[in-house]
Amino acid sequence: MISGPEKMLLNRLGKSRFVRLAPYFALGPVSGPLTAGIVINWRGGRPVLAGLYATALALWLVLAPLEAAKVLPAGLAHLI
Repeated sequence: MISGPEKMLLNRLGKSRFVRLAPYFALGPVSGPLTAGIVINWRGGRPVLAGLYATALALWLVLAPLEAAKVLPAGLAHLI
């Protein structure tokens, strides 16, 4: 069983992690974590990994709307 001070410390650590990552999740469920990956890895001195996250984010921002535009007319065809 966890005592009072230990429970408060665990709650505080969980809250600080949430506060640190919350701005990234405000961007969206996919682009937010990708942006967090860019920032965290760039600050951590891993520019290659940050570049891979940036590439994935760019592809997501370009290809997702294109795929939706392709699928949307086919999905609405049954309504006509």
